[in-house]
Amino acid sequence: MYIVSQAMKPVSAEELNHFEEQHNISLPSSYRRWLEQYGEGTYTGWMNIQRPDQDVLAPFVEYDFWIHTEETPISQRQLQECVSIGSSVDGDFLAVHPQVEGLLWLPRHDEHITLWACEGDGAEISELLDRIYCGYYQQDKPLTPHYFEPWNELRHHTFYHLEDGEQGKSLLELAQCCKKEFKWDAVVENEHRCILFMASIGGYLRFNYAYGREVAMFYEETGESEGRDHDLHLFLIAHHCRPIHIGGVEE
Repeated sequence: MYIVSQAMKPVSAEELNHFEEQHNISLPSSYRRWLEQYGEGTYTGWMNIQRPDQDVLAPFVEYDFWIHTEETPISQRQLQECVSIGSSVDGDFLAVHPQVEGLLWLPRHDEHITLWACEGDGAEISELLDRIYCGYYQQDKPLTPHYFEPWNELRHHTFYHLEDGEQGKSLLELAQCCKKEFKWDAVVENEHRCILFMASIGGYLRFNYAYGREVAMFYEETGESEGRDHDLHLFLIAHHCRPIHIGGVEE
């Protein structure tokens, strides 16, 4: 698995132990191992692995957001007892409950809550997330290559808009040119996007093929990264990409 940044913020075992004692729950061992090693962040661009939080799902008790029958893993009342441990970029929730063995998947665009088994203490949370991704999104295989983007206060971004012009390149052509111009540590590319990872900036360039005009640079503001991210910025400017937003990355 490619780690986007080495500026990770692991969660201490003491903090997780305190949460378990306070809320009378045993967190999945694979989830604990991940937080203790990597901390919070985004896995393979679609799933946010977060600190345990018992308040996230409590408000949903008041609404009939999901169907609750005898076959449903939890009742509507039990939502207030669930502990959220992650959320997808589409607004789905991953949670656990003190009286339910396994991972609860509470989708944003579906009325049915599903239960996913934790296959032994040796299974990694990334493997479990891959199974959920394939099952929920009906995919034959998970997203690859696997990568993890740790959250930290150094993360910044710049969004660019590719301008029209007779001599200009399409976004696809620009991405291919950029791949050849610089040395990249990892590449993710499909019909929807192209992501070029560079360890020296603690981030990546993302070409949004689906949108057709958007380029985004995610980077860390450190002394070591300033030279290379500036080179990337100048490259994009030279190829008719206009900066439209600069700022810190919000979780």
